[in-house]
Amino acid sequence: MFDKIIQENRFKTQCVIILYVAIFIVIGLLVDIVRINASSLLGGFYALLTFQQLPIVTLCLLLVACGIVYYAISHFKGILLNGNEYKEIVKGFEETSQERELSRILEELVREACLDFRPKLYLMEAPFMNAFASGWSAHNSLIALTTTLVRNLKRDEIKAVMAHELSHIRHEDIRLTLVVGVLSNIMLLVVNYGVYMFLGNSRERGANTARNILMILQFVLPLLTLVLQMFLSRSREYMADSGAAYLMGDSMPMIRALQKISGSYAQSDFSEVDTNPTRSALYIVGFKEIFSTHPSIENRIKALLGK
Repeated sequence: MFDKIIQENRFKTQCVIILYVAIFIVIGLLVDIVRINASSLLGGFYALLTFQQLPIVTLCLLLVACGIVYYAISHFKGILLNGNEYKEIVKGFEETSQERELSRILEELVREACLDFRPKLYLMEAPFMNAFASGWSAHNSLIALTTTLVRNLKRDEIKAVMAHELSHIRHEDIRLTLVVGVLSNIMLLVVNYGVYMFLGNSRERGANTARNILMILQFVLPLLTLVLQMFLSRSREYMADSGAAYLMGDSMPMIRALQKISGSYAQSDFSEVDTNPTRSALYIVGFKEIFSTHPSIENRIKALLGK
């Protein structure tokens, strides 16, 4: 079962990367068409793709995107934990009984799942109940729990949350989410700035058409990336919930944890408290939003109950 899920997520990751690279190239070419003041849109594409005209913006965009993706992969821990105080709980170097208990829970899950890796475990100071997992691969992955979550959940519920996050790592969807999050933000930034590059009314029809397409993309791309993130995130949450229930041998601890976390969010909206938007799509429960990347708690509980 897990091999099939991993293969599917690897395929999704490859498709998403190819899609985003293709969009990046198209955006870069459109800006280049404006830059060279092409007389026709198709003629501009042909000249740039055959290097009759050097696609300077496109090449620079790809280099910058590759650099940012590489930086995000290399520094994902600092990026995601930034904005809050946090502490790594290292096996054998725990300082409190709470840290020792969390370390034991993770060790139990690693042993019960027969894994050949142990994610790094972080306790993050935050006034809200939540958790997330991230990383490029299983062997450099991490699981982060907020202090409020640890204080308010029972042991089996904390274990279920950690099993949920461990399932994300086992399914290799942490890589998919990392790539989508980084590339989406870069792409939207480039489109917004691309519209204002080389301002002025071009005399040539091709350049004007390219600028108009970029203006349309300013409104279309945010919706496209949102739909893509919602599709990927919602399917991954259902899989991780099922993975947690499978590891625990019981779906009730996961259900109780989801109910307590969502109940806390129902009483207070913490979206303005969390100053780091890069991890919002990674949380086990999303903030209250009209277009949430997470499925509803009711639907997740129904799925766990087999309804």
